[in-house]
Amino acid sequence: MRSYLFIAVLAVFVLSLAPLLVSAQPPPVSASCRITCTVADIVEWSDADFPPIELADLTSETSQVSGSTPLTLYTNGDVTITADNSDTAQLSKDALHKLLTEYRLEYDAGTVAWSDYGSFLSKGSTVKHIPGDGAVEVILSVRASYDSKAPPAQGDYTATQTLTACWKS
Repeated sequence: MRSYLFIAVLAVFVLSLAPLLVSAQPPPVSASCRITCTVADIVEWSDADFPPIELADLTSETSQVSGSTPLTLYTNGDVTITADNSDTAQLSKDALHKLLTEYRLEYDAGTVAWSDYGSFLSKGSTVKHIPGDGAVEVILSVRASYDSKAPPAQGDYTATQTLTACWKS
């Protein structure tokens, strides 16, 4: 008799739980996804051009003038900067009237001394990447002068210097 009573109580208990079991939400399920990303090699200037350099007038009292301009170079590796060593980098009025044109380069951990436009950065200058520092301020300086014994022709002289940054080989 006890077993019948036990079965009856058990049946009532199970039947009372049935609505709860039917309405119970299933347990949450999870799915994972492996995600990868590759950071490409980066070497780019913050702008297509350096800001222009407007040099002071060359006069009989000032036979040499200079100026500088900065531009940011973004990189995540070591790069080499080279310069245009063609005649376009020399200050000239025309084919017959030219000024002595020299350039210098400064950046985070280096300075390239003044050198003539024809040899400036001809072998390149290495900018070493510092982990965590992806921006390098590069300062281009130009210096113009003339031999005081032979003053240049009056007028406007222009030049265009192009710096190229590429991966260090």
